[in-house]
Amino acid sequence: MSEDAIKLYKKAIVSLQQEKLDLEKELSSARVIISVTEKRLAEIDAVFSGSSSVNRRGRPAGKVPKKVKSKTAKKTAIKRFKNKLSLKEVVLNVTKGKTLDAKQIFDAACKAGHKFGGKNPMNSIRVLLYTNKKLFKN
Repeated sequence: MSEDAIKLYKKAIVSLQQEKLDLEKELSSARVIISVTEKRLAEIDAVFSGSSSVNRRGRPAGKVPKKVKSKTAKKTAIKRFKNKLSLKEVVLNVTKGKTLDAKQIFDAACKAGHKFGGKNPMNSIRVLLYTNKKLFKN
């Protein structure tokens, strides 16, 4: 090989390395611009959707499903009561030092003034008893 070919080869390598560095700088600045732009778009979307959460799951914001009226649908709404103590606290107070079954606990909770809002309040008591194994033993 001649010296001219070697010089040209070295110049080409230096030129390619410099071009690579320039392209990497452009790419990193473009990535910064993209991330800033995406954040701003997310803020704008949050304003339009009316929520603070950008990555929303489920039904798109603003779309309300049509209510389907069935023949068996009941028109009475279940009223939610405000109790001073939670059901767990009432049951703990009622069963303190006693062994009672679910029906007896329900009766005692009603006498203590706890109001139930569901169709079947015994289900609430049974769920409480069977899911809190540390507090309630069979």
